[in-house]
Amino acid sequence: MLKNLALAILLFCVITIPAQQLKLSGNMKQDSATAGLVSNSVLMALKFKDSTLVGYSRLNKNGFFTPIKVPLDTYLVVISNPNFSDKTLFLVPNPTDSAFNFKNIVLPPISISLNEVEIVAHKDKMYYKGDTLMFTVDSFKVKQDATVEDLLKKLPGVRVDAAGKITVQGKEVSQVLVDGDEFFGTDPTVATKNLNAASVENVQVYEKKSEDAESKDETVKVMNLQLKEEAKKGYFGKVAGASDFQKFYEGDVLVNRFKKNRKFSLFGLAANTPKDGFGWDEIDKYGLNNENNYNYDPETNSWSGWSERKVGVPQTYKGGFYFNDKIGKKIKLNTDYSFKQNNLTTGQEVNTQYFLEDTSYTNKQVVSNSSMNQGHTFNLRWEHKLDSLTELTIKPKIVYNTSSTNNNQTDEFISASDTLTRSTQITTKGTSETIDANVLLRLVRNFKKKDRQFTVTYQPSYYNALSKTNLNTDFRYYLGQAADSSLLQKRTQENYRLEHNATINYIEPLNKKFKVEVGGGFSHNENKNNRTTLDFDGLAYDAFNTTQSNNFENKRITSRAGAKLIYDVKKYRFSIGTNYRNVYQENFNLTSGQLLSRSFNNILPTANAMFRINQGSNLNIFYNMNAQLPELRQMQPVTDNSDPNNIYIGNPDLKQQYSNNINLNYYFYKGISDINFYGGGNFTNTLDQISNKTYFDSIGRAVSTPVNVDGNYFANIYLGGGVPVFKRLFKIDYNFSASHNNNVGFVNNEKNITQNTSFSPGLYLEKDFGDIAEARIGGDYDYNIPKQTISLQTNQPYYSYSLEASFRLKLFERLVIEAEGRYVDNGNRANGYNINYTILNAAAKYSFLKAKNLIVGIDANDILNQNISNQRFVTNNRIVDTKTQIIRQYFLLRLTYKFTSQKPKAGEEEEEYD
Repeated sequence: MLKNLALAILLFCVITIPAQQLKLSGNMKQDSATAGLVSNSVLMALKFKDSTLVGYSRLNKNGFFTPIKVPLDTYLVVISNPNFSDKTLFLVPNPTDSAFNFKNIVLPPISISLNEVEIVAHKDKMYYKGDTLMFTVDSFKVKQDATVEDLLKKLPGVRVDAAGKITVQGKEVSQVLVDGDEFFGTDPTVATKNLNAASVENVQVYEKKSEDAESKDETVKVMNLQLKEEAKKGYFGKVAGASDFQKFYEGDVLVNRFKKNRKFSLFGLAANTPKDGFGWDEIDKYGLNNENNYNYDPETNSWSGWSERKVGVPQTYKGGFYFNDKIGKKIKLNTDYSFKQNNLTTGQEVNTQYFLEDTSYTNKQVVSNSSMNQGHTFNLRWEHKLDSLTELTIKPKIVYNTSSTNNNQTDEFISASDTLTRSTQITTKGTSETIDANVLLRLVRNFKKKDRQFTVTYQPSYYNALSKTNLNTDFRYYLGQAADSSLLQKRTQENYRLEHNATINYIEPLNKKFKVEVGGGFSHNENKNNRTTLDFDGLAYDAFNTTQSNNFENKRITSRAGAKLIYDVKKYRFSIGTNYRNVYQENFNLTSGQLLSRSFNNILPTANAMFRINQGSNLNIFYNMNAQLPELRQMQPVTDNSDPNNIYIGNPDLKQQYSNNINLNYYFYKGISDINFYGGGNFTNTLDQISNKTYFDSIGRAVSTPVNVDGNYFANIYLGGGVPVFKRLFKIDYNFSASHNNNVGFVNNEKNITQNTSFSPGLYLEKDFGDIAEARIGGDYDYNIPKQTISLQTNQPYYSYSLEASFRLKLFERLVIEAEGRYVDNGNRANGYNINYTILNAAAKYSFLKAKNLIVGIDANDILNQNISNQRFVTNNRIVDTKTQIIRQYFLLRLTYKFTSQKPKAGEEEEEYD
């Protein structure tokens, strides 16, 4: 580790002198007919502003111009020869440019009159095109075999974590497109982890209106990878495999075939290492709670203990195809299918401290879990241009998932005097089957009048889930609180949902600056949940449990109408509007025969201001009010004892919750100085928030019921950026975030206010030596200050920090050596959870064949064998510390073969400007 740190620091200390002058050079294209005629050619550099001759060079006998150095400026470069017409180039350099090489120059015949000047100019690395943030890919240096994910990590303001989750300017990217189309449905990692960065021309980031009518976010952030024209011809792909020939393996294949508008891709993967384990989007998609290496607290509306490393021992299989084509001139077809099977084995230790007004106790928990999740996803998109102004989109989607889980959990409850009071042994086995299908129908009609548009959508959706669970629990009491006992249960739960959503929207431009948008929507939602619990009576599972069984129906009819006024000019865009929403809701308890109906009326305002300050900066301010109805599980009046130590009972009297959201985001990038900065913040105030009311019974079990409370808010700020220092000796990347939340709950009928304040700064130094080497060193610090009114004992600040260093070194054109090290320290935790560890990974790879497309390498993961996952979060009256099993040390021999039908450009004799 120390050697690697020393090497990284040494790379940073290499002094490079930035270019203050331009070196101009070039050569003339010659053949047998022109060899004698071009020998008198002269290359001249004239200042554009006054045509002053700054320097010139004559062609030597080898056909090359002797290089000349000129001050950094804008030039007219003239190549002259008495036997030909002159060729004039308009040269617009960037201050970071050090040389221009004009290759294979061909002068026109002297008889031809020239009416044009060719421009050789620098293209901005990053700029705004309307509301779209554009990144010019060739402006960012990446390693030779870089993937799109490697490229994204180089883009200013873009962050990619180890699971593949992408954030731009602090906001998560919801969708990744390739040439404007979905690539393997909603799984963005297929594109970012497998496509080659060299095939991408530019990366586009923009906001689009959410297709989910019930989403609390009005817009979602989308990233589009625009491929180069040459990448859309022929085929390209890769085949890779790795193994230690004992236990661990990785293998994947990606084949892409392009022919004009037709695209076909085939993808497959098999692995039992964390590198190609579970994608961040799959956790939510499959409901794989055991894969979460973080915790969400609905009371604080925040995530805690996020770790970028995956937990457990995974086994992953993925496969699928993607097809896109144009049928005639009016129809565009896009379809894909993917299969995924994820097996996961985890082991976890959890230490939970409970604090009450007059006492405290500790729960020590040991969990082992194995799960299998299998999913099939089919997407189709049919776009039909009915005429030049009208387009019909039909977009069906079907998802079929199955899962099984086996969970063993041991809990010990220890009093404040360090006495074991009781214990439980819980075994849970379950299976589930889910079908989720919907069809989006959208008709868009444009008009000859600019910006006038009419849109109508209809989306029916169907959801059906069936789960079966066996729960076996042994209770042991050591102080005589109750008699030892056992609980054996079988539970079946059926959930059915049928929903119809329809919207209509019309935009009318009032003049060149103002336009008005009006719209409405209707939604009909029918949801049924039938939960049946049978107890074991000594002979069979035939004793019906009335308190834990319930048949419940929920029906919602939503109508909304709204209007928005928009002011849009070149540099500014303002909008203000409001929506009226009426929700009629019926809760019908079929078990008791009770019917509860309610009607909610909402006025939901929204406002947005966007300032396009210049091509490299943007300021956005957004406000909206959102109303969220309770979920079915929160309303169903049935006892849920999935964890017999933490019992949950629904509340059919819940009201909807309201939230006021203010969001501010600012970003700028200066291409000349290579400085970028992003910053922002948001504030959310929630009324009638659905929180938990918890009481602890006589034996220490927590019984929670959702209730509506006031007084909850959340605020955070964030900033980050990068700046080169010491005349571009190296670059500093920095980030900082701070948050504060205030949440109200009830513990044993006593009001409890939970507050948490966190500060998270980070600082990194980067040095890029182009294709030869790169290095990075830095660290992050996270400090949390929790406070609660129910007990001062919970007011225990805790921290964690990490120090990191990495480098990549290319030797002899074909050998690449990479290494990364990370030291993590956790403090102020429970005994046994103040863990520090060092993770050291290294790799070496060598490229074979003329095209360097056969790569053999060795990967060394967790060389010091210290890998572990360790988190803490504080919520309600609890402090929770966890340690989770993670794959440790392993070594892989890796073989990768990349193939393409594209010819290398090195041998082409065309005019080129470098």
